[in-house]
Order: sequence, then structure tokens, then C-alpha cells
Amino acid sequence: MATSTSRRRRPGPDTTYHLFGGKGGVGKTTCAAAHALTLAADGARTLVVSTDPAPSLGDVLKARLTSQPRRIRAGRAILFATEIDAARAMRRWLRERRATLEAIALRGTWLDEGDIAALLSLTLPGIDEIAALLELLRFGESGRYDAIVIDAAPTGHALRMLALPDTMAGVAQVFDHMQEKHRVMVEALRGAWRPDDADILIRELQDDARGLAELLRSDGRIHVSWVTLAEELSVEETLDAVGWLSRERIPVGRIIVNGITPVPSEPCRWCRVASRHQSSAMSHLASRFRRGAPGVRAPSFVQVLARDTEPVGLRALQSVGRELRRNSTIDTKVARPLVHVTARTSERRSAPADLPFDPLASRLVIFGGKGGVGKTTCAAAVALGVAASHRELQVQLLSIDPAHSLGDAFDLDVTDRARSVPGGPRNLCVRHLDSVRALTSLRERCSNAIAAMFDTATAGSSIDISHDRRVVQGLLDLAPPGLDELAAVLDVVRLLDAPRANRQVIVMDSAPTGHAVRLLEMPELVQDWVKALMAIVLKYQPVAGIGDLGSALLEMSKGIRRLRGLLTDRQLTSFVVVTRPAAVPLAETRRLLETLSTLRVHVPAIVVNAVGRGDCRRCRRAAADQEVQLRSASRAARSSDIERLIVAPALAPGPRGAAQLAQWRKTWWTGRI
Repeated sequence: MATSTSRRRRPGPDTTYHLFGGKGGVGKTTCAAAHALTLAADGARTLVVSTDPAPSLGDVLKARLTSQPRRIRAGRAILFATEIDAARAMRRWLRERRATLEAIALRGTWLDEGDIAALLSLTLPGIDEIAALLELLRFGESGRYDAIVIDAAPTGHALRMLALPDTMAGVAQVFDHMQEKHRVMVEALRGAWRPDDADILIRELQDDARGLAELLRSDGRIHVSWVTLAEELSVEETLDAVGWLSRERIPVGRIIVNGITPVPSEPCRWCRVASRHQSSAMSHLASRFRRGAPGVRAPSFVQVLARDTEPVGLRALQSVGRELRRNSTIDTKVARPLVHVTARTSERRSAPADLPFDPLASRLVIFGGKGGVGKTTCAAAVALGVAASHRELQVQLLSIDPAHSLGDAFDLDVTDRARSVPGGPRNLCVRHLDSVRALTSLRERCSNAIAAMFDTATAGSSIDISHDRRVVQGLLDLAPPGLDELAAVLDVVRLLDAPRANRQVIVMDSAPTGHAVRLLEMPELVQDWVKALMAIVLKYQPVAGIGDLGSALLEMSKGIRRLRGLLTDRQLTSFVVVTRPAAVPLAETRRLLETLSTLRVHVPAIVVNAVGRGDCRRCRRAAADQEVQLRSASRAARSSDIERLIVAPALAPGPRGAAQLAQWRKTWWTGRI
């Protein structure tokens, strides 16, 4: 009788999970680290884990973290921290199960060992998110921790991670189809079937998927905190996220409203206006839950004050942790009429900033950076500027961020269909690339081609290859992670190859750093996957032919090859890095610049966004720290041979709509390098 290759022990009933999610840049890493420190100080053996592909947990804790939990010295508190390395975690998972997976594929397909090795060397769908879930499960099974605190990726990818138990179940089903053929053959020859290691591995995958689904919906085992800022765009994204979680029966226990402007001790117009806008946003947030919604349980609210400087290091985090213990009451009364205010800046302004790239040369411009730095707003403002100053060009502003906010920036309903911007230039249109639709369309085409291929093979024949049909269909579900986003971006390649494309500029708002980098790396990985899938399909050619499937894969391969060349062509493609004058975003910016250099992607400019504050003592202290960080940004630009550093002043609240965005961009200036 077969036995499992790994001794599995489910987390004990006392192990609790604490998940912190939210829009990029709202401070979820800080809140997660502060909460973990509080739990550890209370005596719980605590592990804080970052599942973000571009983690900043180590920056916040001021500790060098790896994929293995490291003890954080915090008095008598037992606190460990780690940043999950998705690729390494998946390699470890595959290494322990490779022989069994190869056996399943050899039994259930016409593949040889070379084909199988090629497939297993590629990653399974949702690598970042699946690896994160498997690692969380492994940490929980270790029995070493009473509490596991999860610093999740920004909203769109965090929600995708929470939906992945269904994906894991789908992967198990693909392997189950492969194993089914072997079961039937053995039963026919021996009269009975007894489960072996392959069946146990498939059952393990099914159990993991089921166990994670149950855990995510367990009131007593998982505690979800959603972090937001008291800003209109952040509040809207929070409401959408909480609604999705409620529909998935994942309870949100509390909403943390971070970065609340304290009441100034002296007159300060910036603080006064910022505070009034925050009150309005919080009123909107609280009133939505007070009115009630079917199936949505009202969470509790916690407010965390803004600091003069970023709260990094254990002492600062302990202060945040104390505030997280206190529930707040939010007033839902209607605020007085609101106004805008532009921040004062202590840095001496130089000449007004030109556009961060040459619109007559670059045809694809990607805006990227850490979540919450304002890349969507900057991309929108620049696209407006390009369209206004170059009426002969057609400017398309596209978003590929799963938690897209282009519509919020323009106060407009933006979909996958390109549309003009009210009040904007006629030669500008905006569009949100629907990656799910693009991937569904690609899969439907391949699926129909597979069905036609096997229908042709079985026409007038008594040969039963229905099992092989299911296996080849299942291989589509083993596509690499991020294929959905890449499928959407391939639409961009077609736009750039269309007639009169030389009179077109595409400005792309990317996902936060980790997933933007994954997209830049994706073409090479998917090219390998297409080659492996094509080799496998050719195995069936003598029996079934390849029909339209071959042309679909060939077309995709050509598009990916074109995209790979486009991304590294500095004459055609530019990547504008957006950051803020703060230590944690700048630390991530430096890592991003190193990665872009390795990938040979051209960076013409860095935009330092949200510079300046008011004129009270607290604002002046914050401005002094910003000056230090601006010098750090200048050094990063020099070391990366970047020609332009552009400074964008803070605006309370952020600009919204074409007129405000265009006016705000005119206030940018060129910083010193």
C-alpha cells in the first residue's frame, strides 16, 4: 500500500492567521509588522510573512530578511519574519514531488521524459500566489507559531491569491485526468486498483485546496484587516475589495484608516485642508457600512495617525501597534465645502519640468513604481500633457493593473473599450486592458482548436482518445503565471504594428513593482512555455493533426518575440519610475532600477511625487526629511545614469479629472541630479 512522501500535519486549532491587505502605499506592511510585534509582546510565538513579490517588510523592520524565518530581537518577544521567495518555494515543492509528477505524466500522456522535464521546469499558474499559500500552509504545519501575520500584495493580486484554492483544485484535476488512464489500464489487467504515490500526491493537492478554502472562510482562524488611507481613491478601492471578500464569504474584521493628519498645534492651511478632506472620505466610508449591505457584516474601524517621518524600526512600530489596539468611532456627518491646496516646498525650484520622455521618439512608455506612489496619477497627467502639446499624435493611456484606478483618476468609467476623456484633448483616449477577457479569448481559441483537432482524428474511427483530449485541454490550465496580463499586453503590440502606428504613443500604467517586473520578465518564460506546448502538440500530430492550434501558438510566439524586442529597444520604449520622498519607497526604487538595468529597459526619468507640506512645525519637520530623501533620489538617478529627475508637488486632495491633472502637471519642476 502506498504511503505519502511527506508527513503532513495540519495547523493546530490554536494557530491563528492575521491578513493585512489594501491598496499599494496605504501602509499595510507597517500595520502588519506593528501588529505582529504587539502579538509577540503579548507572548504569542509570532511569524510575520510578506507575500508581496516586491517586499518591503525588511525595510520596515530594519532587518535583512530571506525566504527563511529570521528571529527579530525585540526583548523577550518571540518574533520571526520572512519574505517569501516564490520561485524558490515552488522549486522546493517540485523537487520533493518531481518523480511522482513525472510518473503521472508518463502514464497519462504520450509525452516522454524530455517533454515532462520541460513542463516541470516552467512554473504553474499563479506562481507567486500559489507559492505564498503553500508556504503559509507549511509554516502553519510546523507547529512553531501561535500566530502568523500576512503582509499581502496590493489589492488586485491579494484578491487573486485569496481565490487560488480553486486554481489549486484545478491543477489537481489536470493531474487526476492524467492518472485516470493508468488506473483504468491497471484495473483491466489486474481486476482491481490500489492507490499509489501518484494518487496520494493528487489527494494532497486536493486536500490543500480544500483546507485553504476552509481556512480563508473561518471566523475563528483567520482575521482580515483591510488598510486604507482617508483619501477618495483609496476608500473606493477598499469598498470594492470588502465587497468582493464578503461575496467570497471571507470576513473582514476591521478597517484600518492610516495616515490621519493630527490636529495642528498652530495655524496651518495644509493640515486644515488635508484634515477636512480626510474627514469627508472617512464619512463616506463609514456611512456605506452604516447603511448596511446584504451579506456584509460591518467591520470595526481603527485610526492611525500620520508620522512626521516613516515609522520604521521596532520603536516606531511599537507606537503604531498601540494605536492599532484602539477602535475608533467615525463621524458620518456631511463635511463643509472642500477646497484644494498645493503643498509648500522648501527645495528651490528650477525650470518647469519638460515631459519625462520624448513623445516623438518613444512609442511605448510604461509608468511603474511601488504601490501608492502615484504612478496612475502621474501617467494620466503626462498622457494629457503629451496629447495637448502634440496634436498630431494619437495618445492611448492604458492600465494593466488588476486594481485599476484610471477611472478614479479621471472620475470616469473606464473599461476595455477605448474612450475619450471629457475635457481632455481629442487625440487622447483611455482604456483598461481586461486581462481576464484576453486570457479567456486565448484559451477559448486554443480549446476550440484542440476540440477540432481530436474531432478530426476520431471521425469514422473506433479509436477512443477522449482521455488524451482532456489531458491536452488540461495543459492549457498549466500556463505560466501572469499569462492573463501578458495576453492583454499582446494587444498593445498589435496596436503598435497597426497602420500609422508611428503617429501613436501608448502610455501604460503598470501594476506595482513586483508584478510589473514579472510582466517584463514574462515574455521569455511564456516563449518557453509555448515552445514546450508546441512540442507536446506535435506528439499528437500523427493521430490528430494540429489544425488551428498550431497557428494559434505560432501567432502567440511571434507576438511575444516582437514584445521582447520592443521592451529592450531604447529608441521605442521607455520606463518612467515614480517614487515618493520617503525611505521605504526609495529603497524599493533602487532595487527596481537595478532590475530594469539587468533587463536592459531604458529609464529616461524618475518622478518624485507628493513633495512638500504646510508651514507648521510638524510640516517643516516632514519637509526636512523629504529634502534628505530627495538627495537620495538624486544619487540613485546619478548612479543609474538617468538624465532627468522630476519633482511633483503634493496636492490635497490628489488631482482628479482632466482639468486638475493638466494644471497639476504644469507645477512640476526639474530636480537637481
